Amino acid sequence: MSTDLLADWKKNKFILADKDLTDTDKHVIVLTDVSYWVDHVDALVDWCMANKASTQGMTVEIDDDKTLTLFILRWA
Repeated sequence: MSTDLLADWKKNKFILADKDLTDTDKHVIVLTDVSYWVDHVDALVDWCMANKASTQGMTVEIDDDKTLTLFILRWA
């Protein structure tokens, strides 16, 4: 029997990557619920443009704590 190491991640729309795992000072959000984000990609891109965040692949980079809080409130 195999154990799904990413099971907890799959229960969420996104996770906030630990600073120890990134090479940037920005907050890195990993978009984990692929089917959700496929349906909401246009709204996400619009939100990122309005809030000075950037998307690349299945990640979002955010510069500051305030914008991170806004992301979590909007998308949680």
